[in-house]
Amino acid sequence: MTRYAIGDIHGGARTFRALLEKIDLRRDDRVYLLGDYVDRGPSSRGVLDIILKLMESGFDVRPLKGNHEDMLMWASCEKIDEQSQNYMKGWGTETLKSFGVLSPHDLQPRYMQFLKSLPCLLEDGHFIFVHAGLDMSKDDPVSRTSTEFMLWGNSGFISDNEIPGRIIISGHKIRNVGFIKASLDQPHIQIDNGAFSNQQPDFGHLVALNLDAMELTFQPWMDGMSQN
Repeated sequence: MTRYAIGDIHGGARTFRALLEKIDLRRDDRVYLLGDYVDRGPSSRGVLDIILKLMESGFDVRPLKGNHEDMLMWASCEKIDEQSQNYMKGWGTETLKSFGVLSPHDLQPRYMQFLKSLPCLLEDGHFIFVHAGLDMSKDDPVSRTSTEFMLWGNSGFISDNEIPGRIIISGHKIRNVGFIKASLDQPHIQIDNGAFSNQQPDFGHLVALNLDAMELTFQPWMDGMSQN
């Protein structure tokens, strides 16, 4: 069994599929997805379909919630605030088009159930997986970081984010290729390369980290224009 972590996919279904082929994901492998499956790219529904198909086919896929899933879920609530309205004026409208609906209230139950089920934090041995980061000002960041911080927070400099004996793996904050490679030696590894930006060579890749070999795989964006 090989364990992987994959960064922010952002509606890049073709890119995601190509990355899975590149790492040759097998049924007995385990893959952690760090959130932000929707928005920006053209195929949010396609990304969720790939994830759900893998899970239903018996692959060990363990997805986390990202802040973009949080925005979509909040927009589907009865209480509509300024943030929800801004989301629907921006990414939300295009994202809903990929699902074939006009309102977040009309999202198919299959997708709503998936989004509602997503945890904000997962652990595997000495690895901690979280979308944005942990609040290192807390005496126990793993148990006392707020949900909002896990989804939206900025953990600051990775060298300051040390929990003895643990390694934090996150996405959310877009980092260039050099930064991502350098973070492999740090207690906080960040693997969001802004895949949707398509600004190679420094940005524009979907990233997979082999957690057992500590090796990176970079897949260039293949999904055309994105909504930044």
